[in-house]
Amino acid sequence: MPTKQESLKGLGAKFGGTVRKRYARVFRKQKAKRACPSCGSLKFRRIAAGIWKCGICSFKVADGAYATTTV
Repeated sequence: MPTKQESLKGLGAKFGGTVRKRYARVFRKQKAKRACPSCGSLKFRRIAAGIWKCGICSFKVADGAYATTTV
């Protein structure tokens, strides 16, 4: 039996399954843990659209809006 996925905030039933699945795919990709290219820590996060910053060494890079291709 398939497991129930957790619901995403911001999208109700009125948007339809296709839009919710597309949003979920982008949301999971954007929030995934990433290693910093400079120090290797897992604190490399998106701070704005296309701007990524490491919380440990303050390494900052402009890259993709939802995912990084630097690593």
